[in-house]
Amino acid sequence: RRRLEALYRGPLPESVGAASEMLGAAGGGRVEAPDLRLETLCPGRAVEIEGSSYYAVERMASVCWPPWRRVYDRFRGSWDAEASERRRIGPHPELATALDCGAGGLLFVDLETCGFTGTPVFLIGTMHVVEGDFRVEQLLARTYGQEAGIVSRFGQLLEERPHLVTYNGKSFDWPFLSDRATVSGVRLCAPTGHCDLLHHARRRFRDVLPDCRLQTIEQYECGRRRSGDIPGRDIPSAYHGFVRTGDAREIRDILHHNFLDLVTLAEIFGILASQ
Repeated sequence: RRRLEALYRGPLPESVGAASEMLGAAGGGRVEAPDLRLETLCPGRAVEIEGSSYYAVERMASVCWPPWRRVYDRFRGSWDAEASERRRIGPHPELATALDCGAGGLLFVDLETCGFTGTPVFLIGTMHVVEGDFRVEQLLARTYGQEAGIVSRFGQLLEERPHLVTYNGKSFDWPFLSDRATVSGVRLCAPTGHCDLLHHARRRFRDVLPDCRLQTIEQYECGRRRSGDIPGRDIPSAYHGFVRTGDAREIRDILHHNFLDLVTLAEIFGILASQ
């Protein structure tokens, strides 16, 4: 008590009131709890689809992410160098096929799941090019039961742009989505093309970078280092916490993590297709 009084610089009261009373006395009224709802922290809209529902967060990169222009120019440069590049990427037909689709014909996809195969997918991040900008549409299942809703919406987007661009998507994202579609009773059409950039990145960077993880290439080749990003290993437990409590603070972090993965995917595409 004497040590506390020394820190307090005076005698402590013999009794301490409830926290609500102390806050009321100090602030002149009751202090309202912060609004941690999804709708407040992550502006979007609830969507009904084929007997299910989901939450959509839609945004243009030019509005919400200042570095977007540099990334877009690097991505679009793949087509500026198209003629010379096609002669050089003969052994890599996936990139040439993706270039044939044009910038607006590609659908970039990145998943956030509750774990490995057999667990739900709760966030499907998608991105495509519209009028010289990146349009990001993130499909979020607010509960485990809304997984069918996000898979159904992904199926619609895939029909519009059936050429996928992923990172490790041939081994993980597409098989995972196909499995969850079966579980949810949703029909997914197969993509007409699939450019998995991990395979091309390994051929290009395996001898010059420490590893070929997406964020490693982002750091060394894109010149960005993330600060305060939620680690991938913490994402499943963060989602479970959101479903249990409704506190969307970590969902906001997951959406940002997913957004950065998508734009980095586009920039890596530009790097690999134009070097």
